[in-house]
Amino acid sequence: MRSLIVVLIALPFVIAGASKSVAEECSIRDSAMCVSNPNCHWEYSKRGCEPGPAPDQDGCVAHEAKDTCNTDDSLGCKWSEEANKCESAKK
Repeated sequence: MRSLIVVLIALPFVIAGASKSVAEECSIRDSAMCVSNPNCHWEYSKRGCEPGPAPDQDGCVAHEAKDTCNTDDSLGCKWSEEANKCESAKK
């Protein structure tokens, strides 16, 4: 009977400890540890670990010069005159 009372008292604490939210799970200060967690991604602009998958980003955006953009064969980049930035040609 006493063991049943101990189990009933301990049960809420066990459940509370097991239900760790994703926000708490992603409160990591180390970028490598953050990226290794499939529920989190490292946000460079905020310099912190954020919940959820990383947003898709165009790798060509890193090229700020038109000449560099048009000569990048590895990513397939092209310069967009309308947007005045480098974009992926595979869109």
